Amino acid sequence: MVTIKIERRIIGKGASGIASLLPGPNNVKVGFPAGEADADNIQKAIWNEFGTRRGIPERPFMRNSMRSNRAAYRAEMKAAAATIIAQAALGKSVASEKRKALSKLGIKAQGDIQAEITALRTPPKPRSRRRLRK
Repeated sequence: MVTIKIERRIIGKGASGIASLLPGPNNVKVGFPAGEADADNIQKAIWNEFGTRRGIPERPFMRNSMRSNRAAYRAEMKAAAATIIAQAALGKSVASEKRKALSKLGIKAQGDIQAEITALRTPPKPRSRRRLRK
């Protein structure tokens, strides 16, 4: 009689588990990085994204852009993943392919955020906290 034992090891969680096995970067940051962006511009971006208590209304250009383009980003990363896996199977440099894919995604996300910013024609009117008396 032959006994077969199947052993299953789980490494990581889904795509993040696979990504952690391959050398190279695993994420890309888009926005207003500290040290690269002017502090005043970072402050203005925060005020526009989240609004203020002093009457600046919320204009979420980054969150809206990410939500609107989520499917496109996933499709782009899915295509890049196929290329990365093919490179790994051939024994070629996976790190450079990952860098290239993440750089391309970052540039696309940057363009999408910039387009969202320029698409704003009229800012929303601030809500008045005082009621007018008649």
